[in-house]
Amino acid sequence: MSLLVAGGQILHGDPVESRPGDLCTEAGQIAAEAAPDVERLDARGCLVIPGLCIAHHHLYSALARGMPGPPKVPQTFVEVLEQIWWRLDRALDGDLNELSARAGTAEALGCGVTTIVDHHASPLAIEGSLDRIAAGIAALGARGVVCYEATNRHGPEGFAAGLAESRRWLEKAKVAGMQAGMVGGHAPFTLDDEQLAALAALAAEHDSWVHLHVAEDADDQRDATRRGHPDVTARLEAAGIVAGKALLAHGVHLSPGEVTRLSQGAVTLTHQPRSNMNNHVGYFSSVRGGAVPVALGTDGINSDLFAEAQAGFYRLREHDRHAGAEEVWSWIAGGWRLATAALGLDPARGFGRLDVGCPADFVVLDYDAATPVHAGSLPWHLAFGLSARHVRHVVVAGEVVVRDRALTRVDARALQAETRAGAERLWSRMASL
Repeated sequence: MSLLVAGGQILHGDPVESRPGDLCTEAGQIAAEAAPDVERLDARGCLVIPGLCIAHHHLYSALARGMPGPPKVPQTFVEVLEQIWWRLDRALDGDLNELSARAGTAEALGCGVTTIVDHHASPLAIEGSLDRIAAGIAALGARGVVCYEATNRHGPEGFAAGLAESRRWLEKAKVAGMQAGMVGGHAPFTLDDEQLAALAALAAEHDSWVHLHVAEDADDQRDATRRGHPDVTARLEAAGIVAGKALLAHGVHLSPGEVTRLSQGAVTLTHQPRSNMNNHVGYFSSVRGGAVPVALGTDGINSDLFAEAQAGFYRLREHDRHAGAEEVWSWIAGGWRLATAALGLDPARGFGRLDVGCPADFVVLDYDAATPVHAGSLPWHLAFGLSARHVRHVVVAGEVVVRDRALTRVDARALQAETRAGAERLWSRMASL
């Protein structure tokens, strides 16, 4: 197998006419003499797969790992949010936003992730926050789809500022195919009906997605009942959220009937099994069946989608021992479809395939398996064998952003020193909240 990359896209076959600076991967026999000026990336004996997409991330949590514990032990999911994550997001400023994005993106690229769909919150530093997140992603060479999670938990002024940030980002010029936006909201239980409708209206105005958490815990369902709706899906329907394009994270407490109703619209659900287990919110049993497209996210746990996929597989098997690894692979594919649509690419020439005209986003895995690797067995290698440690090279839009396990755009040691200092500053700010 050989791939020729030119202009950020993939060209198949032996290179005949090429320009200096084009990229050729060697994954078997290559007619190297046919294009002596082409940059070569040695992938002999390796497995080459399309770059992965994290469909729901919180890059602002990249500096949280190892931080001091909360002032008191949370007893409920809402207390987890109040005591941990809502304290962290209030401690963020513009510099920390961008540093978090750089740290999380560096980790993502090292794990074979080339596109990140991020869901951001920094309530004391809202304006311009999406520019800083996007800049952090772009600095490492990855693709990013960003939004600000508007919420009323800081009052109507806070919601208005969050919505304005999404509008500002959607209206400004972005890098075609590399950066895009969505309309973000935190979760229905922190939004009133008029605010949900405002999210839907802004998304419709820009032909974009509404990206929010839904039914992660039972609070969304209880809140919907208090507001006179039979369930949270009815709230979303009444607000016009599911009449357009919607990216709904978690869905743990959606009923089978709600999933069926959501399947009637342009809805994608994201599955974050490690976060669900960590927060003790339950198992998303409706992840199976294919009624609604599902994509895999990490929810800020980290940027390792291989680890997320394996956790998802084992949790799935615990629920149903007859489930196959193909189900988990379909979640990976869901991320490719989402990224293709969100970044405005042609579905016939989108992510997830190494075909002529498709984006040159791929990962070279130093994976010398003891058993055959082919289309039928690959999902099972994902479940039981592949991991981030196998990532050798990563290419995004034709640029080698990881070569021989080293980032090419930044000095990893210098970035580490910067992120460690930033983490200490963030933790100190949290202590005063």
